[in-house]
Amino acid sequence: MGTLKPDASDAVDMTTDRLTLARTIEEAGIPRDGAERVASAIFDAIHDNVATKQDIEAVKQDIGAVRSEMAAMEQRLGARIDLVEHRLMTRLGALTVVLLGLLFTALHYWPPGH
Repeated sequence: MGTLKPDASDAVDMTTDRLTLARTIEEAGIPRDGAERVASAIFDAIHDNVATKQDIEAVKQDIGAVRSEMAAMEQRLGARIDLVEHRLMTRLGALTVVLLGLLFTALHYWPPGH
């Protein structure tokens, strides 16, 4: 799975979101300095625990790759199962021929009347 590294636009978005949150907290009656600290604490607490849209897209791509690998593996496995089935049927047929040959040979040499 790939990991996403934030680019410059992510940093700008986070700063904008942090400032918007700080302003909202300030409008609720908390002084600006305190509002900025609270906003920073909230963003720091959730930063590593919340998936971004890019994170979700990366996971979707990884899942798609795994599905493709599984489909290819399923095809290879199906081909091998078909090969084993063919080998078993061939051996079973050969065994049947040998056993019937032994049976007919035994019946041929079996003395009549017993």
